[in-house]
Amino acid sequence: MALLALCMPILPGKKEKWQGMMEQITQQTAKKEVDEIRENAGVHERTFLQETPNGDFLIITLEGDDPAASFGKILESLPEDFVDLVKDVHGVDVAAAPPPLPKLVYDSRS
Repeated sequence: MALLALCMPILPGKKEKWQGMMEQITQQTAKKEVDEIRENAGVHERTFLQETPNGDFLIITLEGDDPAASFGKILESLPEDFVDLVKDVHGVDVAAAPPPLPKLVYDSRS
């Protein structure tokens, strides 16, 4: 299994909006749909909230056979309202060309 980790900022003043979105996603009916999208993309997602003095960030891990390809599949399946929300909360336009994916610079087991 391969692993991909992504970091996304939560823009100033948008944390409550992000928390509301997460409440919607983690409700049983919505969670089932969101989980199914990840399963269909062939990836296991974990999302962490990192609170810092310089702002809050999401750390997202995607684990699967090809997490980079799975990330693309997830982006393609996002509903329009979620695309708008991601742009508003994170400042990332997922409808545009994706930014370069992070590169691994250290692995204690390799």
